[in-house]
Amino acid sequence: MREAAEIAERSGAHVVKAFHLFPAAHWADAAGTVVPLCGDHQPALDTAAALVRDLGATPAVLGPLSRARQLEEVAGFVIGLAFAGTNPNAAIPST
Repeated sequence: MREAAEIAERSGAHVVKAFHLFPAAHWADAAGTVVPLCGDHQPALDTAAALVRDLGATPAVLGPLSRARQLEEVAGFVIGLAFAGTNPNAAIPST
């Protein structure tokens, strides 16, 4: 079982995976930032999305909590690139 899903199951909490790709200092000026969200409980997703919008960012719901592991893997990829001295934005196709 994935960590986020396990926390939800064991605690009975409505877990939303979010805010994991950027360091804390980034949130002082989050305009233009897209924040991926995963969760199984629509009211909890709505609350997390409202928090994202309050920061000036854009929420992007990617699906159920079972996809949280994919978000964690992306974070590892981004952090690895950054520590290697590479701009992670250069490794991701723009639209």
